[in-house]
Amino acid sequence: MPAIVNSYGEDISYLQGLFYRTAHLLENGIKPVYVFEGHPPNLKQPLLARRAAATGNERRSAGAEFESSQKQDCETLLSHLGVPCVKALGEAEATCAALVACGKVWGTATEDMDALPFGSTRLIRHLKADKNCEVEEYDLPCILEKLKLTHEQFVDLCILLGCDYCEKIWGLGPKKALKLLQKHRSIEQILQNIDLKHPPSKTWPFQESRELFLQPQVADTSQILLEWAEPNEEQLVQFLSHRKHMKEDRVRKRLRKLHVAQSNEENPESQQEVPKKKRQKRMLDFFPVKKSAGRMKASKPRESNKKPKMPEITVKSSGARVP
Repeated sequence: MPAIVNSYGEDISYLQGLFYRTAHLLENGIKPVYVFEGHPPNLKQPLLARRAAATGNERRSAGAEFESSQKQDCETLLSHLGVPCVKALGEAEATCAALVACGKVWGTATEDMDALPFGSTRLIRHLKADKNCEVEEYDLPCILEKLKLTHEQFVDLCILLGCDYCEKIWGLGPKKALKLLQKHRSIEQILQNIDLKHPPSKTWPFQESRELFLQPQVADTSQILLEWAEPNEEQLVQFLSHRKHMKEDRVRKRLRKLHVAQSNEENPESQQEVPKKKRQKRMLDFFPVKKSAGRMKASKPRESNKKPKMPEITVKSSGARVP
């Protein structure tokens, strides 16, 4: 996708995307909390190196100062929008999961499925400004019940199938991995009781990976204060239009639309009903159960009156790269 530049040729894609996305969430009654990535664990470095090589970004360290500047811009924008943001110590998904666990937010919005092994009880995917994109919700307790696994065993399943911290066991697909884990209950027992065509190396760091998921590095959530405020139009115009040279008329037009939506928030006629489309994807779509095991009834959709009127969600952000 081509970069969006201002009249000076400067890339403002990240700011424009964050501005419109956040305004879209706010005007739909969602109170977002953005969580920025912290320092990645050492086990993730090989994956990051491969990604950098694949994208031609081997000189990542040379651009670190620029990326830091973009991150500061994002934090400034969110501050003027009245939206809180949190700086994670390590993986952003781990901090999101911790905020969900302590009840400070309703769910985690990210495209990264790692939020589930980190323990986020509710994962929201495809929460974008694209009206044609169907939002998917994953309920971790429901997934564990259907798969007949504990959370620790689910983490082992994710490791067996490949994660950011170690390679998968080749030749072991989702169905077979689930069946083995349901029978043997842990990776250690699987390795002791079956013969693998492609056994992992003796240095396969599955135990270290498990520890990163079950005991991640996160801040003390009791010390994290989440406060929302009204968007400051003049500060936003000063920052986006005068400093970053986004077109002022577009910025003000978007803010007027947001103000109208927030003013009409209590008016039932202004709230759009979510269209009923095909059911959301569930973990069982990826790990289907044989018919002989018995039919499984789909869980009933939540009644609309049971959902919080203004749900707080954590939105994982990797710094400057905001869709």
